[in-house]
Amino acid sequence: MALVLAVATTPSFGQGKGSKKGKKAAQTKVQNDNSKKDSTAINDSTTAIFEDAVIDKTVREEAPKGPVMLTDPKRNLPSKVWYGIQFSDDYVKKPSVTLDSLPDEITIKIVKDYSEFCFPMKNVITSPYGWRERWDRPHRGVDIALNTGDPVRCAFNGVVRIAKSFGGYGNLVVVRHYNGLETVYGHLSRVNVKQMQVVKAGDVIGFGGSTGHSTGPHLHFEVRFQYEPFDPEWILDFKNYTLRTRTLYLNKTYFGITKRNRTYKADKSIHKERELPKAGDKAKKKTEYYTTKRGDTWEKVAKKFKVSETQLKTMNPDIMGKLPVGEEIRVH
Repeated sequence: MALVLAVATTPSFGQGKGSKKGKKAAQTKVQNDNSKKDSTAINDSTTAIFEDAVIDKTVREEAPKGPVMLTDPKRNLPSKVWYGIQFSDDYVKKPSVTLDSLPDEITIKIVKDYSEFCFPMKNVITSPYGWRERWDRPHRGVDIALNTGDPVRCAFNGVVRIAKSFGGYGNLVVVRHYNGLETVYGHLSRVNVKQMQVVKAGDVIGFGGSTGHSTGPHLHFEVRFQYEPFDPEWILDFKNYTLRTRTLYLNKTYFGITKRNRTYKADKSIHKERELPKAGDKAKKKTEYYTTKRGDTWEKVAKKFKVSETQLKTMNPDIMGKLPVGEEIRVH
């Protein structure tokens, strides 16, 4: 796995030795391949692939102290099935991607384990996602109250795509995640990460502030899929500061903010999925059967499958007396 500590730079592809004509042809081929790859993913797939195996855990454990940087974006970028190797820090919304190009519905597995999630800023929403009547324009995220200098944390594991001052966003961080989503953190007083840096849920990616087009300290937070924003409250519970669900069925109607259409607003009645078993909890054993052999007794079979004789007899109420040979009995 080619991961080392390095200064973050925007990768350049298709450059090598040879004539100018050869370089141009190589660059054109890479661009065409990328375009074809993105198009195929968008048109043919309706389930986002959770690519959490991209970064080997041993890399982080064995790496020297300091940020871990990607140096081989062709191999290690997250969510390549949806984005290819497009990883520019020149845009938040990619102009070439339209709502028409997205599936009607896509299933996104947000996390496999709750350790892969961290609430970015535990505070109240001061301005929700949707149409802003005051300014007569859309608001593509939620504004969360904070004080200047408060740590802002990364929501999911991923790789930093943007980490710089960016127009009205002020100091901005955009992280692409292995679940197919991107999260956006705006108006920061200071950025704490670099482009191409590998980050985990809970890492401090910056500090709260009021840079860019801001009327006071707050975090402007967005969630995007294929560069298109949707209401973060589809997945975040701002009352309990948890995830609403581990699996999101992202409908096309969730995208696109207009003055008249309000169907994009999150349905806050979403039920949480069944809780994951806690560490140390014993997993439920599946129903198991055993065919008795000559010499088997209730005591021997009970010891063999680590249950009590009473439990074994309770699971097999139809058998009275000694165990018959060749009988299929339940042992779990």
